[in-house]
Amino acid sequence: MRELYSTQLAIAVGILILIASAAFALMQSPELLEHGETAAVRSAMAMPHPVEGMRSCHQCHGIKGELPYPLKHTGWSDASCPKCHRADK
Repeated sequence: MRELYSTQLAIAVGILILIASAAFALMQSPELLEHGETAAVRSAMAMPHPVEGMRSCHQCHGIKGELPYPLKHTGWSDASCPKCHRADK
């Protein structure tokens, strides 16, 4: 009986510690609950040029372009560029 009680007490204390840890984490970083833009999108550079009249991002920014994009962008379509990179107006 005493062993069952101590096991239940240990589980309850563990759950309380997890809840307290989550509460303190949210107090320190309330942006964890934001569902807006991701950090990658917020940190992406804006397009320093107009995009009207441009046929393809990959012509200039492909691997062999004048201003190549990072290797982690390989395989992304032109339609995905404006999702992170906003055009300056």
